[in-house]
Amino acid sequence: MSMSRPLLVAALILAARFAWRLDARPTTLAEQREADARARMAGRRATDSALENIREEERAHIARELHDDLGQLLATLRVDMSLLMRQPVADDATRDLLAGMDGRLLSAITSLRRIASNLRPHALDEGGLYFALQSLRHEFAERHGIVCELAAREDELVLNDRYSTALFRIVQESLTNIARHAQARHVRIALRRHRATLYLTIEDDGRGIAQADMEKPTSFGLLGMRERVWAIRGDIAITGSHRGTRIEIHLPLPGEALDIGKLPNAHRAN
Repeated sequence: MSMSRPLLVAALILAARFAWRLDARPTTLAEQREADARARMAGRRATDSALENIREEERAHIARELHDDLGQLLATLRVDMSLLMRQPVADDATRDLLAGMDGRLLSAITSLRRIASNLRPHALDEGGLYFALQSLRHEFAERHGIVCELAAREDELVLNDRYSTALFRIVQESLTNIARHAQARHVRIALRRHRATLYLTIEDDGRGIAQADMEKPTSFGLLGMRERVWAIRGDIAITGSHRGTRIEIHLPLPGEALDIGKLPNAHRAN
């Protein structure tokens, strides 16, 4: 019985693909080793990405526990303390003791909020990436006395949780490195989206990172940034000079990266 034309075409296509795969296989020991190295690297990055997602989920869980349980308890204690301080006090020593206890409670609440925010930024869940970056910028400027500028449009940063978290952590790590090492006076963070690519640039006017610093195996901050970018198939370039340090990231945005339900109509086609 002769084979029908559609089946014959399908068989020829499958045969051609199989032959192409055979031809594409490494033909030398060096090519085989290179292919194995690429496969191991891809597997390691996939594993690192999965582990990072698990860590982010754990951070979010711990942050919620701290906020909902310990945070509420401390807030209630402070209300009780305020009521107690309104009551007649026998002497100045007792009044000073109560005031000191109230101050320590306030410090504990402030520390708890900072720790919970470092674990999982509350602003990221409440207002999205743009609002979280604005909060991060403001906190950085107040804490370190370094002018920090954010150039971005809110409607271009409507991304899903995975991409929003990755970008927030990248900017956060960059600002941490700047505060520790750059001796900068001004930082500029710029994000813009063009079609299906997001462009992120972080610049400072500090002493500039040296090539040797970028190659140190102990530069965990830089390694973490690179791994986060590579995990979502982006490109990162870090350059330093006497004028400061510049970090450029190009991040492709597949359809699943966008929070389609929150995108303005004008941007849903991008």
